Amino acid sequence: MMDVAASPPQVGRMRKDGVTRHSEARVFSALIVDDNFALRGAIARSLARDGWEVATASDGLEALEAVRSHLFDAVITDVHMPRRGGLWLWEEALALRPALRGKFVFMSSEPLPEPPSDAVFMVKPLSLAALKSELQGILRMAEGAKVPARESAIVQHTA
Repeated sequence: MMDVAASPPQVGRMRKDGVTRHSEARVFSALIVDDNFALRGAIARSLARDGWEVATASDGLEALEAVRSHLFDAVITDVHMPRRGGLWLWEEALALRPALRGKFVFMSSEPLPEPPSDAVFMVKPLSLAALKSELQGILRMAEGAKVPARESAIVQHTA
């Protein structure tokens, strides 16, 4: 049902003096949901190389099962998929795990009329660098960094 990449190395936090403290190490986790096997795999491999713990699902129903068993730092999901799509997943996941609010990145080749106000919307084809930048913003917000409140970001980059 769900593919999980091999355990990544821990990612340490760098202090102001430039020293990385392993006792402060934290591995971030992402759930990637897309019915396109190639895109799902490309994102998963790229994040895993960067030290993320990655889980994948091919539709909203599979993804919801993953959300039931794990609290992810970010959920990257296609909007339109067979069985259940990304917006359905967003609603159901937030009902199960309110801590996921603000941690969703939606992807679609078609514009989304009203993306959720606390999510990022990216237009396909997307740039992995732009996606990683958005994920860093999500992590900063989750860590309580003093970052201005974000409204729904609509990002369009080409690969």
